Amino acid sequence: MRIELDKLEKTGNGFTHVYEPEEIVLDEEHARLTKEPTVTGRISRTGHEVRLRGKISASAEVDCDRCLKTVAVPVETEFDVTYVPTEDYKRSEAAELQEEDLSLSVFDGETIDLDELVREQVLLALPARALCGEECKGLCPTCGTDRNANSCDCHSKEIDPRWAGLLKAGMRDEG
Repeated sequence: MRIELDKLEKTGNGFTHVYEPEEIVLDEEHARLTKEPTVTGRISRTGHEVRLRGKISASAEVDCDRCLKTVAVPVETEFDVTYVPTEDYKRSEAAELQEEDLSLSVFDGETIDLDELVREQVLLALPARALCGEECKGLCPTCGTDRNANSCDCHSKEIDPRWAGLLKAGMRDEG
């Protein structure tokens, strides 16, 4: 979605956009959108700066970190981003980065493309760790069996390879 700034009213404008399937691609191996993002917000301009505030709603699927099963995750996030023209940013580039600059983006001065902002905000809203359930036993690191569905005869305790020599020496002494 592109917002043309020459059509922006002095008091600002509200906007709503529902993305089409495949319009936003996460490019993330372990996450997929299951419901297209809906973005609503308000855009206003003060001098050269453009401020976007709004909310994004979507649904995604991520992989369980233990067993790799699919986990449904609702995505609800808010954003507040200030855009400055590229020329203004280049002039102030030598200045020290301040905390308020973390929500600063650059645009060409004529239009703002929301697609990358929506993609970025959806990715940031996804959980860093996801589990299909608190009791998930995960996959066996030796044979790959899903321990939630089946059990295996693999040793659950791995030996640190740096200590394996001591274990072998101890077995020789016993025999």
